Amino acid sequence: MTASAGEHAVVSKGEFAKLINVSPGRVSQYIAEGKISGDALVGTGRLSKINVPVAREQLRRHLDIGQMLGNGMETQLAGPQKVAEPTFDQVAAEGAEPRPDLPDLRTPSIEDKLKQERLFQEQIRSRKAAEDEEARKGRFTPTEEVTASNTRIAVQMIQTFEGALPTMAAKIASKFELPVRDVLHELRSEFTEMRSRAADAARAKAEVSPATVETEIGETMLEAAE
Repeated sequence: MTASAGEHAVVSKGEFAKLINVSPGRVSQYIAEGKISGDALVGTGRLSKINVPVAREQLRRHLDIGQMLGNGMETQLAGPQKVAEPTFDQVAAEGAEPRPDLPDLRTPSIEDKLKQERLFQEQIRSRKAAEDEEARKGRFTPTEEVTASNTRIAVQMIQTFEGALPTMAAKIASKFELPVRDVLHELRSEFTEMRSRAADAARAKAEVSPATVETEIGETMLEAAE
C-alpha cells in the first residue's frame, strides 16, 4: 500500500511505519509508551491496526523534540498537505462576512511555540557540543591563551640570546685581540636596536591582523547542530 493510499485508511503497523519513515519496532514502542492509543488503534493485540490520521496527530502531540532530533529526525508526521481553512483576514479581504470564531491559522499555538523554543535550545546545545569537540582537537583555542603563550616564548628567546652576548663578545675579542668590554658594549647596543625594530614590526602587524579568524566546523558536526 502506498503512502497516498494509506493516509486516510486503517493500515497495519508495518505499513504505518513506512508512512512515517520509522521501523516497525519503533511503532510498537510508541504503542507501548502510550504515544499511540485509543482511537488510533483498531482492534487489539498483535493484529491491531493503525488509524493513520489519528495516530499522526497523537504523535505530533506526544513525541519529545529531543527524540525527533535524534533517531527520529526523519519521522514524517505532517502527512499529505491539506488545504487550510481561510483565516479571518482572508475572509474579510474577500468581502465575505467576518467570522470572529474562526482562529487565525497564522498564529502559532502555545504548543507550537514551546516546541520551537525547545528546538532552539537543542540547536544551541548541539552547536556548543560541536565547538567543544573542535576545541578538544586543538582547532579552536582561546585567543588570550595563544597570545600569552607566544609572549612567553618570545621573552624566553630574547633572554637566551641576550644571555649569550658575553660569551660571543669574549670569543670575538680573543680572535681579533680587542677589549672584551668594548666588544660586549657594541653587541648589546646592536642587539637592543634590533630588538626595538622587531617590536615595532610586530606591533604594526598586530594592528592590521583580525582579532578572530573564521573557520568551519566539520560538515557532520554542523548538520548535527542544525
